[in-house]
Amino acid sequence: MIIIREFTLFSREHFFYIFGYGGLAILAFYLPKIFKLDIDKFAKISGYFILIDKFIELIYRYIIFKEPFTNLLPFNMCNYTLVLAAFMMIFRSNKLFNLVYFWSIGAILAILTPDIRIAFPNYSNISFFVTHYYIYFAMFYGLKYFRFTITFDSLKKSYIYINGIMLVLFPLNFLLNTNYMFLKAKPLKSPIDYLGHWPYYIISLEVIMIILFTLMYLPFRKKH
Repeated sequence: MIIIREFTLFSREHFFYIFGYGGLAILAFYLPKIFKLDIDKFAKISGYFILIDKFIELIYRYIIFKEPFTNLLPFNMCNYTLVLAAFMMIFRSNKLFNLVYFWSIGAILAILTPDIRIAFPNYSNISFFVTHYYIYFAMFYGLKYFRFTITFDSLKKSYIYINGIMLVLFPLNFLLNTNYMFLKAKPLKSPIDYLGHWPYYIISLEVIMIILFTLMYLPFRKKH
């Protein structure tokens, strides 16, 4: 029997998810150091695991919750970042890390204001938090264990690429009746509510993204 409970934003349970899953991500991050594991093998295993987990989640949502196929396409920013993070870990790619590093900012908003309505222990809830925390697990793994670094050129590419994706998704959302990357409408109960109505909040998000990308680059500025 599948247990389905409604998720409540900013509830005590929500904060338990934030700190609980966050704690598990930190524990997983230190496992190679604690048990003297091969960092490349551990990274590869984690990458394959998270890709399989995401695939199962999409099938689960399609079969159990009857979600439309068009809503399950991997066209959200966090999904791009997750897939790139997995491949970055599998292939130890500094180029992919450059994108993951900057695009990871989207996962913060997702964790704090998740676009889900189902509570633990439902699989879709578990997978949601596991996959979003994996993005940060992979990002810090790349910094600490792989010694990856960031360049100003990677900042520019990250901004250009994400805007290129948005240009493709904007008409696609109207064609498929979807809301990927929230280009068609704002998510419910999120900080984006304070950024104005459509389409002005998109412009506000562009400005915020430039500021955040720049701040994220600053720790690496003196290294080049």
